Amino acid sequence: MDISRNSKRRALDDRFINLPTDVLNCILDHLPVRDAARTSILSRKWRYIWAAHPNLELDPKDIVTVTKNDFVGIGNRILLQHIGPILTFYVDLSDVHMSQYPNIDLWILYLSRNGLREFTVENSSRDLYTLPSYVFLCQELIELELSNCIFKQPCGTIRSFQNLKVLFLIEVAFKPEVSASIFTASKLKTLHIEKCSGMDHLNFDGCSPSLSSLILYKNHGVKLSCFMNCKSITYAKLVFPMEVKSFGPGKRINLASLFKHWPLISNLFLDGYHLKVQSLLRFSILISRTMCLGCIIIFLCAGKLLAADSITSTLPVKVNYLRDLTVYGICFTNLVQISCILCLLHSSPTVHSLEILMSVLTVSADNNLVLKYLQERSCMGEDINSLRDLKMKYFQGSRAEMLFVKLILACCPALERVTFVDKEVEPSEVSNILKELVVFPRASRKAQIIF
Repeated sequence: MDISRNSKRRALDDRFINLPTDVLNCILDHLPVRDAARTSILSRKWRYIWAAHPNLELDPKDIVTVTKNDFVGIGNRILLQHIGPILTFYVDLSDVHMSQYPNIDLWILYLSRNGLREFTVENSSRDLYTLPSYVFLCQELIELELSNCIFKQPCGTIRSFQNLKVLFLIEVAFKPEVSASIFTASKLKTLHIEKCSGMDHLNFDGCSPSLSSLILYKNHGVKLSCFMNCKSITYAKLVFPMEVKSFGPGKRINLASLFKHWPLISNLFLDGYHLKVQSLLRFSILISRTMCLGCIIIFLCAGKLLAADSITSTLPVKVNYLRDLTVYGICFTNLVQISCILCLLHSSPTVHSLEILMSVLTVSADNNLVLKYLQERSCMGEDINSLRDLKMKYFQGSRAEMLFVKLILACCPALERVTFVDKEVEPSEVSNILKELVVFPRASRKAQIIF
Protein backbone atom coordinates (compact mmCIF):
# COMPACT_ATOMS: atom_id res chain seq x y z
CA MET A 1 0.00 0.00 0.00
CA ASP A 2 2.77 2.41 0.95
CA ILE A 3 4.63 1.71 -2.27
CA SER A 4 1.48 2.33 -4.28
CA ARG A 5 0.79 5.61 -2.47
CA ASN A 6 4.35 6.80 -2.95
CA SER A 7 4.18 5.94 -6.64
CA LYS A 8 0.97 7.93 -7.04
CA ARG A 9 2.47 10.81 -5.13
CA ARG A 10 5.59 10.84 -7.33
CA ALA A 11 3.42 10.62 -10.45
CA LEU A 12 1.36 13.61 -9.25
CA ASP A 13 4.53 15.51 -8.39
CA ASP A 14 5.97 14.80 -11.83
CA ARG A 15 2.74 15.97 -13.42
CA PHE A 16 3.06 19.33 -11.68
CA ILE A 17 6.77 19.71 -12.28
CA ASN A 18 6.27 19.09 -16.01
CA LEU A 19 3.84 21.96 -16.36
CA PRO A 20 5.09 24.91 -18.46
CA THR A 21 7.28 27.34 -16.53
CA ASP A 22 4.84 30.23 -16.95
CA VAL A 23 2.07 28.09 -15.40
CA LEU A 24 4.26 27.21 -12.41
CA ASN A 25 5.15 30.89 -11.97
CA CYS A 26 1.46 31.77 -12.08
CA ILE A 27 0.80 29.26 -9.28
CA LEU A 28 3.55 30.81 -7.16
CA ASP A 29 2.19 34.31 -7.85
CA HIS A 30 -1.05 33.36 -6.10
CA LEU A 31 0.72 32.18 -2.94
CA PRO A 32 1.96 34.38 -0.07
CA VAL A 33 5.75 34.65 -0.19
CA ARG A 34 6.04 32.44 2.90
CA ASP A 35 4.06 29.59 1.31
CA ALA A 36 5.75 30.03 -2.06
CA ALA A 37 9.15 29.63 -0.37
CA ARG A 38 7.96 26.46 1.36
CA THR A 39 7.43 24.79 -2.02
CA SER A 40 11.22 24.46 -2.20
CA ILE A 41 11.06 21.53 0.26
CA LEU A 42 8.64 19.52 -1.88
CA SER A 43 11.43 18.03 -3.98
CA ARG A 44 14.79 18.87 -5.52
CA LYS A 45 13.08 20.11 -8.67
CA TRP A 46 10.71 22.39 -6.75
CA ARG A 47 13.64 23.91 -4.85
CA TYR A 48 14.91 25.57 -8.00
CA ILE A 49 11.49 26.62 -9.24
CA TRP A 50 11.03 28.94 -6.25
CA ALA A 51 14.63 30.16 -6.43
CA ALA A 52 14.18 31.14 -10.09
CA HIS A 53 10.72 32.70 -9.73
CA PRO A 54 10.88 36.04 -11.62
CA ASN A 55 8.13 37.77 -9.61
CA LEU A 56 8.85 38.62 -5.98
CA GLU A 57 6.48 40.26 -3.51
CA LEU A 58 7.80 41.18 -0.05
CA ASP A 59 5.01 42.20 2.27
CA PRO A 60 5.43 42.09 6.09
CA LYS A 61 1.84 40.85 6.39
CA ASP A 62 2.80 37.69 4.51
CA ILE A 63 5.93 37.00 6.54
CA VAL A 64 5.95 35.87 10.17
CA THR A 65 8.43 38.15 11.98
CA VAL A 66 9.45 38.66 15.58
CA THR A 67 10.71 42.20 15.01
CA LYS A 68 10.40 44.59 12.12
CA ASN A 69 14.09 44.12 11.34
CA ASP A 70 13.43 40.44 10.59
CA PHE A 71 11.60 41.51 7.44
CA VAL A 72 14.75 43.05 6.00
CA GLY A 73 16.78 39.99 6.95
CA ILE A 74 14.30 37.67 5.24
CA GLY A 75 14.37 39.88 2.16
CA ASN A 76 18.17 39.69 2.09
CA ARG A 77 18.10 35.89 2.22
CA ILE A 78 15.48 35.64 -0.53
CA LEU A 79 17.50 37.83 -2.88
CA LEU A 80 20.79 36.06 -2.09
CA GLN A 81 19.25 32.69 -2.91
CA HIS A 82 17.52 33.85 -6.06
CA ILE A 83 18.59 32.47 -9.44
CA GLY A 84 18.05 34.30 -12.73
CA PRO A 85 16.26 37.55 -13.61
CA ILE A 86 13.75 39.35 -11.38
CA LEU A 87 11.18 40.92 -13.67
CA THR A 88 8.64 42.08 -11.07
CA PHE A 89 9.40 43.28 -7.55
CA TYR A 90 6.92 44.60 -4.97
CA VAL A 91 7.91 45.74 -1.48
CA ASP A 92 5.83 47.25 1.32
CA LEU A 93 7.91 49.53 3.56
CA SER A 94 5.05 50.64 5.80
CA ASP A 95 6.37 48.72 8.82
CA VAL A 96 10.08 49.08 8.06
CA HIS A 97 12.01 51.49 10.28
CA MET A 98 13.88 54.16 8.35
CA SER A 99 17.15 52.92 9.89
CA GLN A 100 16.76 49.91 7.58
CA TYR A 101 16.38 52.01 4.42
CA PRO A 102 20.08 51.61 3.45
CA ASN A 103 19.40 47.86 3.14
CA ILE A 104 16.49 48.59 0.81
CA ASP A 105 18.85 50.72 -1.26
CA LEU A 106 21.06 47.66 -1.79
CA TRP A 107 18.01 45.67 -2.90
CA ILE A 108 17.40 48.23 -5.66
CA LEU A 109 21.04 48.01 -6.73
CA TYR A 110 20.72 44.23 -6.96
CA LEU A 111 17.45 44.50 -8.89
CA SER A 112 18.94 46.96 -11.37
CA ARG A 113 21.32 44.20 -12.49
CA ASN A 114 18.63 41.59 -12.95
CA GLY A 115 16.41 42.92 -15.73
CA LEU A 116 13.74 44.53 -13.52
CA ARG A 117 10.65 45.56 -15.52
CA GLU A 118 7.95 46.24 -12.91
CA PHE A 119 8.86 47.90 -9.61
CA THR A 120 6.48 48.88 -6.80
CA VAL A 121 7.34 50.58 -3.50
CA GLU A 122 4.36 50.93 -1.17
CA ASN A 123 4.82 53.04 1.93
CA SER A 124 2.06 54.25 4.23
CA SER A 125 4.34 55.31 7.09
CA ARG A 126 5.21 58.90 7.94
CA ASP A 127 8.85 58.34 7.02
CA LEU A 128 9.43 59.05 3.35
CA TYR A 129 11.78 56.67 1.61
CA THR A 130 14.45 58.43 -0.44
CA LEU A 131 14.97 56.55 -3.66
CA PRO A 132 18.66 55.87 -4.31
CA SER A 133 20.21 56.80 -7.65
CA TYR A 134 20.35 53.07 -8.41
CA VAL A 135 16.74 53.28 -9.55
CA PHE A 136 17.95 55.09 -12.68
CA LEU A 137 20.01 52.02 -13.56
CA CYS A 138 16.75 50.11 -14.10
CA GLN A 139 16.55 51.12 -17.73
CA GLU A 140 14.31 48.18 -18.64
CA LEU A 141 11.52 49.39 -16.37
CA ILE A 142 8.11 49.26 -18.00
CA GLU A 143 6.00 49.91 -14.89
CA LEU A 144 6.93 52.03 -11.86
CA GLU A 145 4.68 52.58 -8.83
CA LEU A 146 5.86 54.64 -5.86
CA SER A 147 4.15 56.01 -2.75
CA ASN A 148 5.57 58.19 0.03
CA CYS A 149 8.99 58.50 -1.54
CA ILE A 150 11.51 61.25 -2.25
CA PHE A 151 12.84 61.51 -5.79
CA LYS A 152 16.37 62.88 -6.21
CA GLN A 153 18.30 63.50 -9.41
CA PRO A 154 21.40 61.26 -9.68
CA CYS A 155 24.79 62.91 -9.86
CA GLY A 156 26.54 63.06 -13.21
CA THR A 157 24.76 62.11 -16.41
CA ILE A 158 21.06 62.90 -16.51
CA ARG A 159 19.04 59.72 -16.93
CA SER A 160 15.44 59.13 -17.85
CA PHE A 161 13.05 56.21 -17.87
CA GLN A 162 12.74 55.80 -21.60
CA ASN A 163 10.80 52.51 -21.61
CA LEU A 164 8.13 53.30 -19.03
CA LYS A 165 4.56 52.54 -20.07
CA VAL A 166 2.86 52.78 -16.65
CA LEU A 167 3.77 55.33 -13.98
CA PHE A 168 2.01 55.68 -10.62
CA LEU A 169 3.29 58.34 -8.22
CA ILE A 170 1.40 58.86 -4.96
CA GLU A 171 2.64 61.41 -2.40
CA VAL A 172 6.07 61.55 -4.00
CA ALA A 173 8.26 64.59 -3.31
CA PHE A 174 10.65 65.80 -6.02
CA LYS A 175 13.78 67.62 -4.94
CA PRO A 176 14.39 71.01 -6.61
CA GLU A 177 17.44 69.70 -8.46
CA VAL A 178 15.45 67.01 -10.26
CA SER A 179 15.74 67.51 -14.01
CA ALA A 180 12.68 68.27 -16.10
CA SER A 181 13.75 65.56 -18.53
CA ILE A 182 13.58 62.40 -16.40
CA PHE A 183 10.25 61.41 -17.97
CA THR A 184 10.45 63.21 -21.31
CA ALA A 185 11.50 60.25 -23.43
CA SER A 186 8.93 57.91 -21.92
CA LYS A 187 6.47 55.71 -23.81
CA LEU A 188 3.78 56.21 -21.23
CA LYS A 189 0.31 54.84 -21.77
CA THR A 190 -0.91 55.25 -18.17
CA LEU A 191 0.09 58.15 -15.94
CA HIS A 192 -1.24 58.56 -12.38
CA ILE A 193 0.16 61.42 -10.29
CA GLU A 194 -1.51 61.98 -6.92
CA LYS A 195 -0.68 64.48 -4.15
CA CYS A 196 2.90 64.94 -5.36
CA SER A 197 4.97 68.02 -4.62
CA GLY A 198 8.01 69.78 -6.05
CA MET A 199 6.97 69.19 -9.66
CA ASP A 200 7.32 72.82 -10.75
CA HIS A 201 10.36 72.08 -12.91
CA LEU A 202 9.05 68.83 -14.32
CA ASN A 203 7.28 68.56 -17.60
CA PHE A 204 5.93 65.73 -19.67
CA ASP A 205 6.29 67.36 -23.07
CA GLY A 206 7.94 64.20 -24.36
CA CYS A 207 5.03 61.96 -23.37
CA SER A 208 4.16 59.52 -26.07
CA PRO A 209 1.13 60.45 -28.16
CA SER A 210 -0.15 56.99 -27.21
CA LEU A 211 -0.88 58.10 -23.61
CA SER A 212 -4.42 56.90 -23.01
CA SER A 213 -5.00 57.23 -19.26
CA LEU A 214 -4.24 60.39 -17.30
CA ILE A 215 -4.93 61.10 -13.62
CA LEU A 216 -3.74 64.33 -12.05
CA TYR A 217 -5.03 64.52 -8.48
CA LYS A 218 -4.21 67.42 -6.15
CA ASN A 219 -0.60 67.88 -7.21
CA HIS A 220 1.52 70.99 -6.89
CA GLY A 221 3.21 72.28 -10.01
CA VAL A 222 1.88 69.92 -12.70
CA LYS A 223 1.38 71.68 -16.03
CA LEU A 224 -1.74 70.51 -17.83
CA SER A 225 -0.51 72.09 -21.06
CA CYS A 226 2.15 69.35 -21.27
CA PHE A 227 -0.54 66.84 -22.20
CA MET A 228 -2.34 68.73 -24.94
CA ASN A 229 -0.52 66.77 -27.66
CA CYS A 230 -1.66 63.43 -26.24
CA LYS A 231 -4.55 62.94 -28.62
CA SER A 232 -5.05 59.26 -27.67
CA ILE A 233 -6.32 60.03 -24.17
CA THR A 234 -9.54 58.18 -23.44
CA TYR A 235 -9.58 58.35 -19.62
CA ALA A 236 -8.74 61.50 -17.66
CA LYS A 237 -9.14 62.65 -14.08
CA LEU A 238 -8.12 66.21 -13.30
CA VAL A 239 -8.39 67.50 -9.75
CA PHE A 240 -6.35 70.43 -8.56
CA PRO A 241 -5.43 71.32 -4.94
CA MET A 242 -7.56 73.88 -3.14
CA GLU A 243 -4.49 76.06 -2.56
CA VAL A 244 -4.14 76.75 -6.28
CA LYS A 245 -5.73 80.09 -7.02
CA SER A 246 -4.95 80.59 -10.67
CA PHE A 247 -3.37 78.94 -13.66
CA GLY A 248 -1.87 82.21 -14.74
CA PRO A 249 -2.79 84.44 -17.68
CA GLY A 250 -3.02 82.62 -20.97
CA LYS A 251 -2.76 79.19 -19.31
CA ARG A 252 -6.44 78.45 -18.89
CA ILE A 253 -7.83 75.78 -21.17
CA ASN A 254 -11.45 76.10 -22.11
CA LEU A 255 -13.74 73.16 -22.56
CA ALA A 256 -13.96 73.34 -26.32
CA SER A 257 -10.18 73.48 -26.61
CA LEU A 258 -9.76 70.53 -24.28
CA PHE A 259 -12.08 68.30 -26.28
CA LYS A 260 -10.40 69.44 -29.46
CA HIS A 261 -7.04 68.21 -28.15
CA TRP A 262 -8.50 65.02 -26.64
CA PRO A 263 -11.01 63.95 -29.30
CA LEU A 264 -11.16 60.30 -28.11
CA ILE A 265 -12.00 61.02 -24.49
CA SER A 266 -14.63 58.61 -23.21
CA ASN A 267 -14.23 58.74 -19.42
CA LEU A 268 -13.88 62.13 -17.77
CA PHE A 269 -13.51 63.03 -14.10
CA LEU A 270 -13.71 66.76 -13.49
CA ASP A 271 -13.36 68.72 -10.27
CA GLY A 272 -14.28 72.29 -10.96
CA TYR A 273 -13.39 73.74 -7.56
CA HIS A 274 -10.97 76.25 -9.00
CA LEU A 275 -13.20 77.47 -11.78
CA LYS A 276 -14.26 80.66 -10.10
CA VAL A 277 -17.40 82.48 -11.05
CA GLN A 278 -15.95 85.49 -12.77
CA SER A 279 -16.75 87.03 -16.10
CA LEU A 280 -13.18 86.32 -17.15
CA LEU A 281 -13.70 82.56 -16.93
CA ARG A 282 -15.83 80.83 -19.50
CA PHE A 283 -18.08 77.99 -18.51
CA SER A 284 -16.11 75.80 -20.87
CA ILE A 285 -13.13 76.06 -18.57
CA LEU A 286 -15.20 74.13 -16.10
CA ILE A 287 -14.90 70.85 -17.88
CA SER A 288 -11.26 71.07 -18.63
CA ARG A 289 -10.33 70.43 -15.01
CA THR A 290 -11.58 66.99 -14.19
CA MET A 291 -11.39 64.53 -17.00
CA CYS A 292 -11.04 60.76 -16.95
CA LEU A 293 -10.13 58.41 -19.79
CA GLY A 294 -12.29 55.51 -20.80
CA CYS A 295 -15.74 56.05 -19.26
CA ILE A 296 -16.00 59.81 -19.04
CA ILE A 297 -16.68 61.08 -15.62
CA ILE A 298 -16.90 64.80 -15.25
CA PHE A 299 -16.77 66.35 -11.86
CA LEU A 300 -17.85 69.96 -11.62
CA CYS A 301 -16.96 71.04 -8.13
CA ALA A 302 -18.54 73.78 -6.06
CA GLY A 303 -20.44 76.74 -7.36
CA LYS A 304 -17.36 78.93 -7.16
CA LEU A 305 -15.63 76.96 -9.80
CA LEU A 306 -17.97 76.99 -12.72
CA ALA A 307 -18.52 80.05 -14.77
CA ALA A 308 -20.01 81.11 -18.06
CA ASP A 309 -20.24 84.41 -19.84
CA SER A 310 -23.65 83.32 -21.04
CA ILE A 311 -25.83 80.23 -21.03
CA THR A 312 -24.85 78.11 -24.01
CA SER A 313 -26.87 75.16 -25.26
CA THR A 314 -23.98 73.28 -26.91
CA LEU A 315 -20.22 73.44 -27.32
CA PRO A 316 -18.71 74.40 -30.68
CA VAL A 317 -17.25 70.87 -30.87
CA LYS A 318 -18.95 67.50 -30.49
CA VAL A 319 -17.63 65.10 -27.86
CA ASN A 320 -18.32 62.04 -29.95
CA TYR A 321 -16.84 59.34 -27.71
CA LEU A 322 -17.90 60.52 -24.27
CA ARG A 323 -19.93 57.78 -22.59
CA ASP A 324 -19.78 58.34 -18.82
CA LEU A 325 -19.99 61.80 -17.32
CA THR A 326 -19.68 62.55 -13.60
CA VAL A 327 -19.93 66.06 -12.19
CA TYR A 328 -18.76 66.66 -8.62
CA GLY A 329 -19.58 69.29 -6.04
CA ILE A 330 -22.64 70.59 -7.86
CA CYS A 331 -24.80 73.15 -6.12
CA PHE A 332 -28.33 73.34 -7.48
CA THR A 333 -28.56 77.02 -6.61
CA ASN A 334 -25.88 77.77 -9.20
CA LEU A 335 -27.33 78.49 -12.63
CA VAL A 336 -23.94 78.25 -14.35
CA GLN A 337 -23.32 74.72 -13.11
CA ILE A 338 -26.75 73.45 -14.09
CA SER A 339 -26.54 74.97 -17.57
CA CYS A 340 -23.06 73.50 -17.98
CA ILE A 341 -24.33 69.99 -17.27
CA LEU A 342 -27.09 70.32 -19.85
CA CYS A 343 -24.64 71.81 -22.35
CA LEU A 344 -22.32 68.82 -21.91
CA LEU A 345 -25.16 66.39 -22.40
CA HIS A 346 -26.23 68.10 -25.61
CA SER A 347 -22.63 68.15 -26.88
CA SER A 348 -22.07 64.42 -26.24
CA PRO A 349 -24.17 62.37 -28.67
CA THR A 350 -23.07 59.01 -27.19
CA VAL A 351 -23.17 59.76 -23.46
CA HIS A 352 -24.70 56.80 -21.61
CA SER A 353 -24.41 57.73 -17.95
CA LEU A 354 -24.45 60.90 -15.90
CA GLU A 355 -23.46 60.92 -12.26
CA ILE A 356 -23.88 64.06 -10.17
CA LEU A 357 -22.28 64.39 -6.75
CA MET A 358 -23.88 67.38 -5.10
CA SER A 359 -22.06 69.72 -2.80
CA VAL A 360 -22.40 68.60 0.82
CA LEU A 361 -22.87 72.23 1.85
CA THR A 362 -26.48 72.79 2.85
CA VAL A 363 -28.27 75.57 0.99
CA SER A 364 -31.27 77.02 2.74
CA ALA A 365 -33.18 78.43 -0.22
CA ASP A 366 -33.57 77.77 -3.94
CA ASN A 367 -32.33 80.22 -6.54
CA ASN A 368 -35.28 81.70 -8.41
CA LEU A 369 -33.21 82.03 -11.58
CA VAL A 370 -32.40 78.31 -11.47
CA LEU A 371 -36.03 77.39 -10.89
CA LYS A 372 -37.18 79.57 -13.77
CA TYR A 373 -34.47 78.14 -16.05
CA LEU A 374 -35.37 74.51 -15.27
CA GLN A 375 -39.08 75.12 -15.76
CA GLU A 376 -38.49 76.31 -19.30
CA ARG A 377 -38.61 73.30 -21.64
CA SER A 378 -36.48 75.29 -24.09
CA CYS A 379 -33.43 74.92 -21.80
CA MET A 380 -33.11 71.37 -23.13
CA GLY A 381 -33.11 72.43 -26.76
CA GLU A 382 -33.71 68.88 -27.94
CA ASP A 383 -34.03 65.40 -26.45
CA ILE A 384 -30.93 63.57 -25.19
CA ASN A 385 -31.40 60.26 -26.97
CA SER A 386 -28.37 58.34 -25.65
CA LEU A 387 -28.60 58.85 -21.87
CA ARG A 388 -29.52 55.63 -20.06
CA ASP A 389 -28.44 56.12 -16.46
CA LEU A 390 -28.70 59.08 -14.09
CA LYS A 391 -27.26 58.82 -10.58
CA MET A 392 -27.41 61.58 -7.99
CA LYS A 393 -25.50 61.44 -4.72
CA TYR A 394 -26.24 63.61 -1.67
CA PHE A 395 -29.69 64.18 -3.12
CA GLN A 396 -31.86 66.22 -0.74
CA GLY A 397 -35.03 66.66 -2.76
CA SER A 398 -34.83 70.45 -3.12
CA ARG A 399 -37.14 72.09 -5.63
CA ALA A 400 -34.31 72.68 -8.11
CA GLU A 401 -33.14 69.07 -7.85
CA MET A 402 -36.66 67.78 -8.42
CA LEU A 403 -37.13 70.01 -11.47
CA PHE A 404 -33.84 68.79 -12.92
CA VAL A 405 -34.91 65.15 -12.53
CA LYS A 406 -38.29 65.99 -14.06
CA LEU A 407 -36.51 67.51 -17.06
CA ILE A 408 -34.28 64.45 -17.55
CA LEU A 409 -37.23 62.05 -17.29
CA ALA A 410 -39.15 64.04 -19.87
CA CYS A 411 -36.33 64.46 -22.40
CA CYS A 412 -34.39 61.17 -22.36
CA PRO A 413 -36.27 58.47 -24.29
CA ALA A 414 -33.55 55.83 -23.71
CA LEU A 415 -33.38 56.33 -19.94
CA GLU A 416 -33.40 53.09 -17.91
CA ARG A 417 -32.48 54.07 -14.34
CA VAL A 418 -32.58 57.10 -12.09
CA THR A 419 -30.78 56.37 -8.83
CA PHE A 420 -30.65 58.56 -5.72
CA VAL A 421 -28.11 57.96 -2.95
CA ASP A 422 -28.13 59.69 0.40
CA LYS A 423 -28.06 58.29 3.93
CA GLU A 424 -29.24 61.48 5.65
CA VAL A 425 -32.72 61.82 4.18
CA GLU A 426 -35.45 60.78 6.62
CA PRO A 427 -37.66 57.81 5.58
CA SER A 428 -40.78 59.99 5.72
CA GLU A 429 -39.12 62.55 3.47
CA VAL A 430 -38.06 59.81 1.06
CA SER A 431 -41.66 58.72 0.84
CA ASN A 432 -42.82 62.24 -0.04
CA ILE A 433 -40.07 62.61 -2.65
CA LEU A 434 -40.99 59.30 -4.28
CA LYS A 435 -44.66 60.22 -4.41
CA GLU A 436 -43.76 63.30 -6.44
CA LEU A 437 -41.17 61.53 -8.62
CA VAL A 438 -43.44 58.71 -9.75
CA VAL A 439 -45.97 61.09 -11.29
CA PHE A 440 -43.40 62.95 -13.40
CA PRO A 441 -43.98 62.28 -17.14
CA ARG A 442 -41.37 59.98 -18.68
CA ALA A 443 -40.16 59.79 -22.26
CA SER A 444 -38.92 56.26 -21.59
CA ARG A 445 -41.19 53.39 -20.58
CA LYS A 446 -38.18 51.54 -19.16
CA ALA A 447 -37.13 54.28 -16.74
CA GLN A 448 -36.97 53.03 -13.14
CA ILE A 449 -36.55 55.19 -10.05
CA ILE A 450 -34.30 53.74 -7.35
CA PHE A 451 -33.87 55.48 -3.99
